[in-house]
Amino acid sequence: MTSPNGADRLLDEVRDARALAGPVIAAIGPGTARALRARGIEADVVPERAVAESLLEALRDTPVSRALIARAEEARDALDAGLRERGAEVDVLALYRTVAAPIADAPQSADYVTFTSASSVRSFLESAHLPDGARTVSIGPATSAALREAGREPDVEAEVHTPDGLVEALLADAAG
Repeated sequence: MTSPNGADRLLDEVRDARALAGPVIAAIGPGTARALRARGIEADVVPERAVAESLLEALRDTPVSRALIARAEEARDALDAGLRERGAEVDVLALYRTVAAPIADAPQSADYVTFTSASSVRSFLESAHLPDGARTVSIGPATSAALREAGREPDVEAEVHTPDGLVEALLADAAG
């Protein structure tokens, strides 16, 4: 599972958690593990850093011959590519698509603009401009990479790639 949304969507479709008995259940990070736990599923593998590369590393000693990856349609392919490189047969199940809502009245000033995913960077920058002087705060490496691709170096990147980690990073930056 690569996100809380993916976990929720998959379990909405499965409807019977017993169907998941047997396989190793991996969650990309603590937020996804919490979403699974709320539905009665305990993840077997949860890396400390919520990025595909860390999940691949956490699965290093776990034999994976076949994998189902539940994710967003526009998600990076790092996890499935990494598992395929190790010889696994991988099925990708795109369970949802992140769609930007139009921003009618984007703020003209802000101290900070926070981004929680690469898709949020793309969506925001397609619909609005960063306010002059605003500092950008990224939840993690993939989000920071999206900011760089858009020509903006992130001012702050959360060490813990969760919403709480993002808030902590912003507060630490604001405190100086």
